[in-house]
Order: sequence, then C-alpha cells, then structure tokens
Amino acid sequence: MYIKEICLEGFKSYASRTLVPGFDPFFNSITGLNGSGKSNILGSICFVLGITNLQQVRAANLQELVYKQGQAGITKATVSIIFDNSDRSRSPLGYEEHSEITVTRQIVVGGRNKYLINGKLAQPSQVQNLFHSVQLNVNNPYFVIMQGRITKVLNMKPPEILSMLEEASGTRMYETKTEFVLKTLDKKQSKVDEINKLLDEEILPALEKLRKERMQYVQWSNGNVELDRLKRFCVAYDYVEAKRIRDSAVGEVQRLKAKITEIDNDTERVKVEIQDMETNISKLTAEQEANLGGEVKALSDEVDSLSKKLVQEVSVLNSKEDTLKGEKENAEKIIHYIEVLKQSIEEKAVAVQKSKEGAADLKKRVEDLSKSFKEHEKEYQAIVAGKNSGNEEKCLADQLGDAKVAVGAAETELKQLRTKISHCGKELEEKRHQLMSKRDEALEVENELNSRRKDLEKVKIELESLPHKEGKMETLQKDCAIKLDLIQKLKDTVQDLSAQLANVQFTYCDPVKNFDRSKVKGVVVKLIKVKDSSAMAALEVSAGGKLFNVVVDTENTGKQLLQNGDLRRRVTIIPLKKIQPSTVHPRVHQAAMKLVGKENAKLALSLVGYDEELESAMEYVFGATFVCKTTDAATEVAFNREIRAPSVTLEGDIFQPSGLLTGGSHRGGGDLLRQLHDLAECESKLAGHQKRLSEIEMKIADLQPLQKRFMHLKAQLELKTHDLSLFQNRANKNEHLKLAEMIKNIEQELEVANLAVKEKQTLYEKHVSAILQLEKSIRDHENNREGRLKTLERKIKATKSQLLLASKDLKEHENEIEMLVMEREAVKQEQSSLESQLASLRTQIYNLNLEVEEQLAKVDTLNKDHDQLQSELDSIRLKSKECDSQISSIVKEQQKLQLKLSDIKLERKRLDNEVKQTEREQKDCSMKVDKLIEKHAWVATERQFFGKGGTDYDFASCDPLKTREELDKLQAEQSSLGKRVNKKVVAMFEKAEDEYNNLMSKKNTVENDKSKIKKTLEELDEKKKETLKVTLVKVNKDFGSIFSTLLPGAMAKLEPPEGCSFLDGLEVRVAFGDVWKQSLSELSGGQDRCRIDLSHTQNIGRMIKAHFPQSQFIVVSLKEGMFNNANVLFRTKFMNGVSTVQRTVASKPSR
Repeated sequence: MYIKEICLEGFKSYASRTLVPGFDPFFNSITGLNGSGKSNILGSICFVLGITNLQQVRAANLQELVYKQGQAGITKATVSIIFDNSDRSRSPLGYEEHSEITVTRQIVVGGRNKYLINGKLAQPSQVQNLFHSVQLNVNNPYFVIMQGRITKVLNMKPPEILSMLEEASGTRMYETKTEFVLKTLDKKQSKVDEINKLLDEEILPALEKLRKERMQYVQWSNGNVELDRLKRFCVAYDYVEAKRIRDSAVGEVQRLKAKITEIDNDTERVKVEIQDMETNISKLTAEQEANLGGEVKALSDEVDSLSKKLVQEVSVLNSKEDTLKGEKENAEKIIHYIEVLKQSIEEKAVAVQKSKEGAADLKKRVEDLSKSFKEHEKEYQAIVAGKNSGNEEKCLADQLGDAKVAVGAAETELKQLRTKISHCGKELEEKRHQLMSKRDEALEVENELNSRRKDLEKVKIELESLPHKEGKMETLQKDCAIKLDLIQKLKDTVQDLSAQLANVQFTYCDPVKNFDRSKVKGVVVKLIKVKDSSAMAALEVSAGGKLFNVVVDTENTGKQLLQNGDLRRRVTIIPLKKIQPSTVHPRVHQAAMKLVGKENAKLALSLVGYDEELESAMEYVFGATFVCKTTDAATEVAFNREIRAPSVTLEGDIFQPSGLLTGGSHRGGGDLLRQLHDLAECESKLAGHQKRLSEIEMKIADLQPLQKRFMHLKAQLELKTHDLSLFQNRANKNEHLKLAEMIKNIEQELEVANLAVKEKQTLYEKHVSAILQLEKSIRDHENNREGRLKTLERKIKATKSQLLLASKDLKEHENEIEMLVMEREAVKQEQSSLESQLASLRTQIYNLNLEVEEQLAKVDTLNKDHDQLQSELDSIRLKSKECDSQISSIVKEQQKLQLKLSDIKLERKRLDNEVKQTEREQKDCSMKVDKLIEKHAWVATERQFFGKGGTDYDFASCDPLKTREELDKLQAEQSSLGKRVNKKVVAMFEKAEDEYNNLMSKKNTVENDKSKIKKTLEELDEKKKETLKVTLVKVNKDFGSIFSTLLPGAMAKLEPPEGCSFLDGLEVRVAFGDVWKQSLSELSGGQDRCRIDLSHTQNIGRMIKAHFPQSQFIVVSLKEGMFNNANVLFRTKFMNGVSTVQRTVASKPSR
C-alpha cells in the first residue's frame, strides 16, 4: 500500500483546494524555497495518519492547522490521501477487496474533528488500527525524525533502539496493546480486591442487618394480619349489636306506644269521672249557691279553669327545665373534652417542634458527613490516579510531561526569537546607512510639502473664521419651500370654505364719505365662537335666521346702510344701542338647574364666546333658550310651570312652552357653525405660517453675502487639499520615506521580539521551576502514597458508617414527625367537630332558657290570679255556714282522682321520654350500621357469617370483650413496632442480594478473563521473540550494507550490550577497517564529519534506490543531491499568501 494522491483544502498555507497527484510508488521528492509550504505536505500526511504530538508538524493546537487559524474566512481544514491497495499481500486487515483506500481527516475551528474511510465516518481508533496493521504508527517518537536529530537517534540507549526494531517488525503495536491490557487487568484486579474488601466490610454486614430487619418486618406484617382479623371481629360484633338494638328498639317503641294508648284511655276515663263529679258538685253547689247568689258559681268556675291551666303550664315548665338541665350537662362534657383536646394539641405541637429541631440537626450532620465522605473519596481516587490532590485534573506524571513539552517549546521559541533579533539588527543597520544617503532629497520634498500645508491651513483658518455654518442656507431654503407649499394648501382650503359660506359674507358700499367701517360689526354667525362643538346643531337651530343678522353700533348706522349701502340682498340689522335683549330670569335659571341638573340644561348664551360690546345682540339672539342634553330634560324645562322656557336638544329638536314641537331629520345640523369654525382655524394657521415665512426670507437675505464667500473659500480648500494629496502621494513614493517606514517597522519588530524574548525567558524559567517542583512532588507522592491511602480508607470507612447511622436516625425522626403531624390534624378535626356541636348546643340552651323564663312568668301570673280568686271564693264560702257533707265527700273523691290523673300524666310523660330515647337509640344504631357498611365494604359480603359457629366471627367461642382488649394491646404493640420497622426492607434486601450476586458473577468473570488473557499474552511473547529474531537478522544485513554505501570501507551492525540478550536492548557498533568501535563517540573528528559532509548527501538518493526497492519514499529537501535521484519531483511556491504545487517527472525514472 503506497500513497497515490493527496488533496489539501484549508490546511495551513494551502487555502484553496490543492491536488497533489501522481506520487511515484518508489521515490518522490518535494523541494522549494523556505516558507513555500513543502513541509506542510509532509505535515498533512502525518495529520491524516493521526499524529497527536502537533509540535512535529509545527503547530501548538489543531486550530493552527487551519489556514491563518480561521481568520481569513476559512474555518476548516481537510486532507484526503488516496492509497494504492492493489498489492493484496501488503493490504491492511479487512481492506483486501479495495483496490484503493481513501482516508480523510477534517477539523473545524471551534468544532469537531472527524475521520472518513472511503467516504464513510470512522472512529480515530479504527483509523489507527488500519495504519498499525501495515506498521505505520505516526505517534512513535521516531516515526518523524526532524532535521538535525539523526545524531540523537544514533546515540539512543539500547531499549530505545530495540523499540525501533519492534516498530519495524510490527510487534510494537501488540506490545503497546499488551501493556494497555496488563494495566487494565491490574486496575481490574485492584477493583476486585476493592470489591472483596467492600463485600467483607460493608455489603455482607449490611445484608445481615437487612436480614434481621426483614425478620422484624415479617413479624410486623404478621401482626398486621392478626390486627386486621381482630378489627374485623370487633367491627362485626359492633355491627351485630347495633343491628340487634335497632331491631329490638322497633318492638320496644310499639310496646311503649301501646302502653301510652292505655294510659290515654285511663286518663280519659278518669277525666270523665272527674267531670261527672264536677257535674254533681255543680248541681249540689248550684242549689247551695242559689241561695248565695251567682257570684260564688262564677268565682268557682274561674278558679277551676285557672287550676287546670296552671297544672298544664307547670307540667310544660317541668319538662322544659329537665330538657335544659340535660343540655347543660352535655355542653359541660363537651367543653371539658375540648379542653382536653386543646391540651393534647399543644403537647403534640411541642413534640413536633422538638422532633423537627432534632431532625434539622440530624439533616445538617448528614449533609456534613456526605460532603466529607465525597471529599475523602475524591482525594482517594486522585491519589490512586497519581494526582497530588482531588482538585487537580491531571496526574503528576502527565503534568510533568506537559511541563517538559512546554520547556522544549519555550526553548525553541527563544532560539527562533534570538535569531530573528540578530537578523533584524543587521537589516536595521543596512537600512539606516541607505537612509542617510537619501537625506538631502528628502529635505527638499519635505520643505515643498510644508509650504503647501501652510497654504492649505491658511484657507482653513479663513473658512473657520467666517460666522457661517455649512448647510444653514440649505436648511432655510428647504424650510422656505415647505412653508410656501403649506401656505398654498391653506389658501386653497380658505377659498373652498369661503365659497361654501358665501351667504354669510356681508358686502356693502360706504353710505357716506369717510364712513367708519368699525361701526359695522358683522354678521352674527361670524362674531361668535362655539365653546362646545357638540352643541353646534342646537345653537344653529335655537338662533335660526338671526345668525345671518348684521350687527351695527346704532340705528343711524343701520339706516345709512339700508338707504345708501348698495346692499345686494335683504338683511336684518341689529343696532346694539336700540335692541331689546330677551334673557332668562335668574330664578328661572336656578329652577331649571335644580329640576334637571346643571349638566343637563345650559343657557345657549353660555355656550358661545363673543366680545363684551356685543352682549346685547347676543342676548337678543341666544338669551331666552336652554340647550338640553336629552329629550326628557328639554321636555321638563319647556313645560314646567316655574320655568316655561324654549329648549333645544343637542340633536336640534325644539320644545316651545306653548306646546309647539319642531324636529325630524338632523342631516346637516350644525354644519354652518362647523364650517365657520374650520374657516377661522385655517385663517389663523395661514397667518402664523405667513409670519414664519417672512422671517425665513429675511434670514436668507441676510445670509446671502456670507454664503457666497463661504462657497468661494470652500472651493479653494478642496482644490488645495487635492493638490496636497497628489504631492503627498508623490512624496510617499520617495525612496527616503520608504526606507524610513521600513526602519520604523524593523524597530517595532525588534521591540516586539525583545519583549517576546523576555516573556519567553520568564516562561522558560517558570516551566523549569515547575518541573523541579513536580519531580519533588512525585518523589514525595511515591513515598507517602501508601500511608495517605490507608489514612483515607480509614476516614472513608468511619465517615460512611457515621453517615449510615445518621441517615437512619434522620429517617426515624422524619417518620415520627409525620405520624405526630397526622395525629395532631386528627385531634384538630375532632376539636372542630366538637366546637360546632357546642355552638349548636349553646344556641339550643339559650333558646330553652328564654322558653323557661317565659314559662315561669306565665306560671307566676297564673298562680297570682288563682290565689286571688281562691281567696275571694274562700271568703265568700266562709260566709256560708252550711256545708253539705255529700259535696265534701265528692270533692275528696275528686281530689283523689285529680292526684291519680297527675300520676297518670307523669307516667305518660315518662313513657314519652322513653319512646324518644328508644327512637334516638334506634336512629343512632341505624346510622352506626350504615356507617359500618360504608366504612368497611367487606361487612356487606360477610355479614351472613356474623355470629355463626366455626367462622372467624363466632361470638360464642370468642369473648368480644377479651377480643377488644387483645385488639387494643396489639394496636399499641404494632404502633410501637411500626415506628422501628423498615417498611422498604424487603425490596432493599432483594436489591442488596442481587447486587451481591452480580458482584460475585462479575468478579468470577474478570478472574476467568484474566487467566485467559495471561495465557494468550504468553503465546504472543513467544511469537514476538521469533519475529524480533528474524527482523534483527534482516535489519543487521541492510544496516551494514547501507552504512558501507555511505562510508566505503566501513561496517556497522546492531548487537545487544555485553552480558545481555537482544530482548534487553541493542547498540550500534561501527568498524573502520577491522577495528570495531564500542560507540559513535569513539569516532575521530574526520570520521565524525563524514556523517554530515554535504558530499555524502548525494549518496543517500542512490542508497534509497539500491536498498529499498519495495518502499515508497517522500523526501523533503533543498539539496540537489537528494532530489535529483527522485522519479517524481514536486516543487512548491508561495504566491499571494497561498502555497501551490507543481509536479515534474524525471526523464528516465529508475527503480
């Protein structure tokens, strides 16, 4: 496989697409002047091969490979190399079927870096493997040997020479990969050791702990099952009891109601008996009292009536007092329970606050421990990776490597800068000598130039001294043109409006000689100014034809106008001194304001403006009319008895007090006044603009002389400026000025270079100091590494255990807080419910108190009336000396029946209360049954098993009271255990167990892979030894032959150091004649110069053709001895900032 063609685009000095075709399969040479871009072709090949050390291609970063670093509009660099792959035996692995292989690499400024193989995107590793398979490793330190470093190569140490042999044999690539694999295996082994340690110290103890927690969780879960069973049993028992009470309450209510019916019957019977006795007593008493008169009978009837009523009211009072007492007792119980709940809420709030404080402390401790743990782990990983601390991005070895590279770069840049300073110094001396010889000529040119500048400055000063600003005249002329245009437009508008208002123009001839025209004031419509534009239509209607009347000062003036004024139309004249104004009385005005409001009705006269001398005429035209906003307001004003004044709406409808209404179409209403208003505005604007135009024209006339002088001086200035510019251009082409500019540039370049030398020297010293510091740090790191790692391991372990304990405590606190908050909310809800019940009870108690007080007052009144009547009756009866024994016995019997009746009533009242209590119990039990069914859905499906033997609800075999005690005890135990148990332990245990099994599986896999790789590596080592042995023989043969070609009579070979095998390293041995030298340092001065003598350079071309007939060479050189032997010669040129390539074929190419 060899290079067939290269295509560069945007790469370094090759800005545009440049094709370098036709590479010879054997010997090619690239030549050209320094800086023409010949080395950039070699750099492009290394770029495609994937070079990582960009200093080999003279760049500090990838962006420098783009043409002018992307500053010239080219933002990407692309290089494509076409390889001839026709020889299948030397083809890369996997590409045997491709006759050509195109590899492309492209970089974008600030973007990505991509590879393509045969037009398809490829990874960098894929490209490296392609080239490694044909022994092309561009990142080998000696793949590119720069100019002046060949001696260093020959003086390399034995292991370094051996590495070059490995590269040549193709085993170096496998060696590198072997080292990488071994390092990876070491890392994997350390990871396995770490896993073992982690398993022993953390995972297995954690698994054991989780196993114990899982047992606790199982116990808690089983307890929950038993708790659920006991809850179901108790709920079932409560359901059965409530249902039994509900069902039995129905029968009990019916029984009590039947008993009440019986009592009611007895009451009726007793009442009938008492009534009969009353009848008998009445008959007897009537007979007895017939003698006493009707007074006793009336009093007796009245006393009996009051007694009955009093008994009824006392019964009602007792009932209400009992009810009130019961409600008060209930209220006191609820108040007591609310106080208990408030105390419980406060206690729980205090407990929540304490738990939150404890949780906050724990949370802070967890965060601190977590931060400390991460810092320790970061520090540990950094030390393992070879870093000094966790804050460093690179390990110490990489930092040392970077520092050494930086030192080399700084040293190279220093040498280049010093060379540049030396070159610039010589050039500066030469240019200064040339400058001195051209001095006289330069003085003449300078004097002439100064003379012309003085003339130009004189004109400038004269121009600046003029009190005139450029552009002022043009601005005034532009303003003048604008004003003229605007005035013309306003005049046209005034003419149009005047034509439309021809009928309001009053023209007349002077009736007498020297007539004073100021006596004629004008037409009314032109003498007013409307204050409110919305009232124009109303004003025009209210004034009517009076708007066209002519106002004069006296009746004599009017008479003169009519007789001698040569009037063209009939007019009505209003003499100011003679006219009688018609105005509205203030009382009428106030009445109108009060009736419809100030804003709804205004006098027409108040809506127009006019001169004071015209007041009487305006009062005559507008004074007696109101302008109203609405029709309703106009109607009120016109027809009200106190007002009765003409009124006009804003739309122009007229309302006369006589009842006459005028209205209809409003089209054109107020147009006359609007047109007059517009005409007045236009005339005012026209006068203003005409005044401004006069001012502008005066300014233009004043500026005219200055403008002429200014234009003359400006023309002279432009002429002299142009003349000076032409002379300046001729002077700039003077050789003396060119030399002075060149000297100035060289001096600036020298100054910049000297500053750069100082900066680079400082940078060099800084990097050297950094190398010493890093070497010391590496030594300290190696000495203290194990101790620091052990210390950190102890810290990590201790911190992790503390973190786990703190996290667990924090979780327990959070669970406790959550439970306390839930309990507090439940208590608050219960308190709220009780407070609402208490409010309802207090309302009932308040109402009952009012009813009791009312009833007490009623009973007291009845008692007083009864006692008074009874005393009157007793006093009358005492007067009666005869008392019938039969009446007395009847009365006694009647009293007994009355007592019996009272007992029956009390019994009925007791039964009524029992009925209410039973109904209440029935209702409560019904609600309890419904709530149980609603709260526990399973009750509806399993209630048929409640109380049956052999089921979970066998109340006979299991005492419900004991079961409830067991339930309370188990609830307390489960609540206590629930606070401690980890409810996620099952999933955590399964996850931990899976992780443990995965870790063990991965560990076994890694160990198996490790043993297989070790076996494979041993086999590869044997094959490597055989390959190296064969390669050494071939290289020794070619090396000796090449050396003899370059230095006739001399020999060279590679052999291992004394007492070592070739696998330990190789050294170069040189012989002149039969004497073998131990090293190149033993060569004499003459022999040493032979290596670098220019006369030997031509032998290199012949040597390449003679000894490497199967290889492709691309030689970059300026020496003819090198490129004259090439089959194809490429010449580079640098033109217009871009490199170009020209191909030349030798006349007789040879192999």
